[in-house]
Amino acid sequence: MPTTRDLGARKPSTSRAVWPTLSPILIALGLVLAGPAAAQSQGETQSRAARAKAPSPPVQPIQIWDARIEGGDLRMSGSVGKSGVTVILDDDISVLSDRRGRFEFRLPYRPATCVAMVKAGENEREAVVANCAPEGPAGKAGEQGPAGPQGSAGLQGPPGAAGPKGDPGPKGEQGAKGEQGLKGETGPKGETGPKGEAGLAGPPGAPGPKGDQGLKGEPGQKGEPGSKGERGPKGDPGSKGETATTVSAPFRVVRARACTDSGCTLSCDAGEVLASATCQTGGAATLDGDTKASCAAGSSGMVGICARP
Repeated sequence: MPTTRDLGARKPSTSRAVWPTLSPILIALGLVLAGPAAAQSQGETQSRAARAKAPSPPVQPIQIWDARIEGGDLRMSGSVGKSGVTVILDDDISVLSDRRGRFEFRLPYRPATCVAMVKAGENEREAVVANCAPEGPAGKAGEQGPAGPQGSAGLQGPPGAAGPKGDPGPKGEQGAKGEQGLKGETGPKGETGPKGEAGLAGPPGAPGPKGDQGLKGEPGQKGEPGSKGERGPKGDPGSKGETATTVSAPFRVVRARACTDSGCTLSCDAGEVLASATCQTGGAATLDGDTKASCAAGSSGMVGICARP
């Protein structure tokens, strides 16, 4: 008798039996996980909106990024927002900002109170310096130590500057007369000095000798003919006279009747010297050598005496 297999009812599949049970659990788990993510996304959205609505803080005209003492130097950096601006530290030290408006101080300096004042144009602000300790009060003076041994004399210093000129001292007694020194050499002839002013007129001199006879005057008008007189007797012939010799006088008077606008001048002939000259008005005559004299303009004339030596 042939064998046969029992083809009874088939067993259900395990995966199909479990899926209806896990589906509600997975859905619930997805909702749980999606909740915080949604809440976080909503929170970020609200935070961004709040930041967008909140006003931004005002920007300081002078920004200090770093201010500290390091390696014995003050290091301070910051920004003023503009290039070429002079930044002044404690009203003493200054730098220029670069093209990006930045500045930097680096120098051996420490503010006394560890608070530095920074100025740029009309703006100013204070900056506290890190790694800085303010100066403390001065301590009491210590006791004087014992005197040390005397040191060796130092090198002589350079001469000091000349002091102010002192007052003149009292006049000393006259010393004994010294011996006559050797005759010095004749110095070079000096230049001729300027012509001096005319001196005052001297007192009138003694009257000179009688002058020569003046020139013959012009003939006068012809008079009327007189009556014819009687003829006198013939006289006796006289003795023969000696030949006369001409002797010139030692003095001669010369005159200038009037002076022009430039003055007047008198001069003697060759072989004569001018003994005296007088201006009739306008002051004394000015001698020009031994034979010539002149008077200033405005003189009504002048008189001179020429003499033969």
